[in-house]
Amino acid sequence: MDELLDPSTTALVVIDMQIGGLTPGHAHGDAGLDLSMMPRVTERCGAAIAGAREHGVPIFHIRVENLPNGASSSPVWLRALHTASGDKPVDLARLSTRGDPATGFIQECAPIDGEIVITKRRQSAFVSTELALLLRGMGIESVALVGVSTGGCVEATVRDAVHNDFYAVLLEDAVGAYDVKVHEAALTVMKSRHDVTTVDALLDVWQRADTRAGVRS
Repeated sequence: MDELLDPSTTALVVIDMQIGGLTPGHAHGDAGLDLSMMPRVTERCGAAIAGAREHGVPIFHIRVENLPNGASSSPVWLRALHTASGDKPVDLARLSTRGDPATGFIQECAPIDGEIVITKRRQSAFVSTELALLLRGMGIESVALVGVSTGGCVEATVRDAVHNDFYAVLLEDAVGAYDVKVHEAALTVMKSRHDVTTVDALLDVWQRADTRAGVRS
């Protein structure tokens, strides 16, 4: 992991840490989706973000944003969203829509000046976005991934990171889903195919790297 997550060639990718998907009173919660994992995910994502800032690791904040009046949502995509909700009555007109305050980032994980925000329309942060181009332009070889949801946007982005020839490391304590069984099943699949660690282990890697750099200087 020390080589794989070298802070000089690693970026932290934070997926969909948006108000509407993490807190009650919005489309997810009002439809009866389980938000019980979200406080822990928010805390752990916040810790990863703070660590990245401390150690000079670039942070890419990913947000899903649907255009109003279904302009960016094909029938295929709408069906996928409905299926992913477990057939619960999610109001798709209120789901991550441009201009809705609920589409903004939750305060604990919000970007600061200089951090890159990538807007996506589908599950993977690599589909029809400039994420891969920007990562390569910055000399990034590895991505550490956190956010929601485990079996949806997170897993899709992990897979596409590898498809785009980036090393991908999932931080298992900083991801969550709207169904604990789906979360656990997705983790089982990803652990069998990808590198997985924790936020604290990642921060230890970055601390050791900084210590070695200080000794060399």
